[in-house]
Amino acid sequence: MYKTWLFLHILGVFLIVGGASVATALGIKMSKSRHTRAIADMSSVSIAAERYVITPGAILALVAGTFLVHKSGHQFDEFWIIAAYVLWIVALTIGWVILGRHSSSLNRHANELLAKGIGEDDALAKEAAAPVGPLFGALQNVILIAFIYLMVVRPGGKF
Repeated sequence: MYKTWLFLHILGVFLIVGGASVATALGIKMSKSRHTRAIADMSSVSIAAERYVITPGAILALVAGTFLVHKSGHQFDEFWIIAAYVLWIVALTIGWVILGRHSSSLNRHANELLAKGIGEDDALAKEAAAPVGPLFGALQNVILIAFIYLMVVRPGGKF
């Protein structure tokens, strides 16, 4: 049963990394675009990556990781486990509350402009290039690297 939980945990991490890679690439591309249709399309894909890839991957990694801790004999009060739970909460909060709202706002704004027949818009381009995306996206990526470090190195943990 341990190998099954380990497989599910690693699968969850792959989903997170894959979704985060897509969302990061789209965020970079959106920040450089003035085209309303492109921003609408890219923000839609970014929202889908968050909802249907990153979030399920995060939940899967959390549930499977919790069972791994229980099955492996580790204790929930070990530093690396506590750090992983705290970082999980911080990462999902950034994703859902900050980056998710930013993508949804961009998508809504772009679709409103498209409905009016506007192909390019300076305000939309400025919103897409706002520092909130790169700043919090980079922070979330650093947290993801920290997760991987904690899972591989397990500072203070037993192997």
